[in-house]
Amino acid sequence: MGEAATSPSDRFALKLFRELARGRESANVFCSPFSVMLCLMMLREGATGDTREAMTRVLELAGEDLEPSQRPLQVLNALQRLKSALDASDPGLELAIANSLWCGDQLPIQPAFLSEVRKNFAAEIFSVPLADPRTVTRINSWVAENTRGKIPRMLDALDALSMLVAVNAIYFKGLWREPFEKRQTRPAPFHPAGKLAIQVPLMHQDDEYPYYEDPSFQAVRLPYSGGRVGMYVFLPAKNSSLPDFLQSAAPALWVRLLGSFRNTAGIVALPRFKFEYQARLESILVTLGMGVAFRPQTARFDRIALPPPPFWLDGVIHRAVVEVNEEGTEAAAATASVLTLAAASLSPPPFQMIVDRPFFFAIRDDHSGTILFMGAVNNPV
Repeated sequence: MGEAATSPSDRFALKLFRELARGRESANVFCSPFSVMLCLMMLREGATGDTREAMTRVLELAGEDLEPSQRPLQVLNALQRLKSALDASDPGLELAIANSLWCGDQLPIQPAFLSEVRKNFAAEIFSVPLADPRTVTRINSWVAENTRGKIPRMLDALDALSMLVAVNAIYFKGLWREPFEKRQTRPAPFHPAGKLAIQVPLMHQDDEYPYYEDPSFQAVRLPYSGGRVGMYVFLPAKNSSLPDFLQSAAPALWVRLLGSFRNTAGIVALPRFKFEYQARLESILVTLGMGVAFRPQTARFDRIALPPPPFWLDGVIHRAVVEVNEEGTEAAAATASVLTLAAASLSPPPFQMIVDRPFFFAIRDDHSGTILFMGAVNNPV
């Protein structure tokens, strides 16, 4: 488990989520860093020069030679780790991921680029009139179909100069390996930071779980059917806070934590929750170091199409939904990127983990070391 925790996808997930949650101490935040990474990796296949180097750094991938046959092993391993999450199959577990490129029908796209995204990402390629409003409807329908209707509307409109739209959609539905009994769910107070307590439906269960605690937080892994995918729930101590925990959640801590969980008998109380989240990621990606891709003067995507005219990354839009209840979890997310034309060996004692205040969770495929979804819950209702 420790080796998987060092994957590029985990490192990218942690820094992306930390930026998403910054300044949103009282709001719910939910995303699929996996979806964002796949979408940007598709466009990275078409980037060159400084643009490619910046995207490589932000995505936590090693540099690579221009010849695909000479890519360092770390990049290929990163792709394989991401792809292997698709193998998570079990009667109580459904994980579906789809990629697509929507190319302006007037854009002379390089065949080698299309070949790469088909091979590495199983992307569907569409040649469409992007200026036609009906194309937005087609893209939204594609996203709705590939998220089981959970995200019916991805885009509101496209700029008249849009030349290419890259879209990733991910859908997850997992039944708990041991469901919570509905008769054990009862109203209980939940304490949002700096606000009056609210009543929420709190699910209860006692079992043996992978568990870890230190003076600043408690953490438990709740497995889904089949065991390879689980929800990690992190509850900051009463004398700490969720923002403090998120600021400390660096990759080094993540690696240490994943190696520290021990099977422990205990009681878990977790609120039911359901919410939607959407965000534009341009400013966050610029903060992380990808600004060169967003500037018409510096962006180079020559593997997609040769200039003139130049084009650049204009928008990265992410939408996600999640529902957690007694049976399990259903979640979906989609990301669209738009390119625009210029113009301890002894058994520990039983524990109690009552999640009655803001908490963080991650849904992770431990087989591939891939964080599929992450969330900060400040208000479950």
